Amino acid sequence: MNEIVAVPGPAMMSHGDIDHAAIDALIAWMIDGAPPSRGETARPGSRIDDICRRLVAAGVPIGRFALFVNLLHPNIEGRRIAWTAEDGVTITDGPIGVSSTVEYTRNPLPKVISEQVSIRRRLNDPDALSEFMILSELRDEGFTDYMAMPLVFTDGEIHAATFSTKAPQGFSLEAIAAIELIRRPLARLAETYVLRINAASILSAYVGRNSGDQILGGSIHRGDGEEIEAAILFTDLIGFTELSNTMSGPEIVTMLNDAFDIVVPPVEKHGGEVLKFLGDGFFAIFPYNGKTTRADAVKAASETILEGETLLAASPHAGKIAFRSALHAGSFHYGNIGGANRLDFTAIGGPINYAARLLDAAAVLDLRHVVSEEIATNLCVDAKLAATVEFKGFEGPQKLFTYCGREEHHNL
Repeated sequence: MNEIVAVPGPAMMSHGDIDHAAIDALIAWMIDGAPPSRGETARPGSRIDDICRRLVAAGVPIGRFALFVNLLHPNIEGRRIAWTAEDGVTITDGPIGVSSTVEYTRNPLPKVISEQVSIRRRLNDPDALSEFMILSELRDEGFTDYMAMPLVFTDGEIHAATFSTKAPQGFSLEAIAAIELIRRPLARLAETYVLRINAASILSAYVGRNSGDQILGGSIHRGDGEEIEAAILFTDLIGFTELSNTMSGPEIVTMLNDAFDIVVPPVEKHGGEVLKFLGDGFFAIFPYNGKTTRADAVKAASETILEGETLLAASPHAGKIAFRSALHAGSFHYGNIGGANRLDFTAIGGPINYAARLLDAAAVLDLRHVVSEEIATNLCVDAKLAATVEFKGFEGPQKLFTYCGREEHHNL
C-alpha cells in the first residue's frame, strides 16, 4: 500500500473546487486507452498533454508534470516525459549509468521506486528544500508544492510520476485525491507505452531500424517483404584472424565494440542502415527511390566509408585496426526468411551476393576499399581500376575499382 509522506500544511481549496465529473470522464478515457480523436495520430506527447490539461481544467492546479520510465535500450537507461503549461511536452533520455549520478540519487525517485511510497513536500518549508536537490530548483521557479508517486506495472516493475504546482497554498487534499485517482490508469498507459518503446528499441538494435518498423507493422510471416533498391556496403576488419589469435574473447568484443562505435554512426548520418553485424564487420544498405537517386546513395555510402576511416584514424585505435569495404548497388528482396518458428529479416538477391564477392576479392588482392564497375563513377572521390577477376556464380571477368580518401588521393 502506498503511503504519502508529507510535511503537514493547510489545505487551500475547499470541497467543490474540483470538477469530479470531469475527473471521472478523464479516468474513463484513460481506462479506455486514451484513444486519439478521429483523424489524430496517437503520440505519447499528445496523450500526456491531454491528461495534464484536462486535470487543470478540472481544477487540479498542475504547473509541471513528469513521467519517469526505465527502458530496454542499448544506450538509454530511462526516459523523462515532462509537461508544463507554458512549454507543453518535452522528452529527455538518460544515458546508461544515469541512475548512479548525484542528480538522480539525491532526488525523491530512488525512494519512491525502491520503497513504493508517494512523497509530498511543500516548498515553503526550508527543511524540505535541503532534503532533495530538485525541491530548491522548483521553489526558485515559483512552485509551491511537489508530489512524487510510484507507478506499479502489472509485472511488478516500478516507475514514477511527479506533480508540481504554483498555487499559493499548494495542492489541496481534494486535488491530491484527484491525482491519486488517475495514478492506476496512468500506470497502465505508461506500461503500454514502455512495452511499445522496448519492442521497437530491441528490434531496432538487433535487426535494424527499418526492419524493426516493418516487423512491428505486421511483416512477421515467411515471405513477407519487398523489393527495394539500395547501395550495398559490406565491411570487415583487416587482419582480424591474427588479432583474435592473440586476444581473449572479452578483449576482442571490447575492441570490436569500440571500433563499431566509431564507424557505425556515419552510416546512419548518411541515411544508411546497418542490417547485420557479421563477426568482425557489418552489412549496411543505403536505399534510393524517387527522391534519392542511385548516384546519391552510392555517394553517401562512400562518404560513410571515408568518414569512418578518418574517425578511426583519429581514435586510440589508429594504426592498430582498419576496415576493408566493398560497395555495390542494385535491386534485391528485403524481408523474412526462415523455417518453423525461427525467422530472420534480411536482404537476398544477386546484388547482395556480388557485394560479398567484392569483399572476398578485396581481401585476396589486399585492397582497402573496392567498388563495382557499375557504380565506380558515383563515388565522392575518383576510383581507378585495380584488377579484373572471376567471381563464382557470375559470368565473365569482373572489373574491380579501388579508391581512397581525398587527401590520400591527392598524394598519389
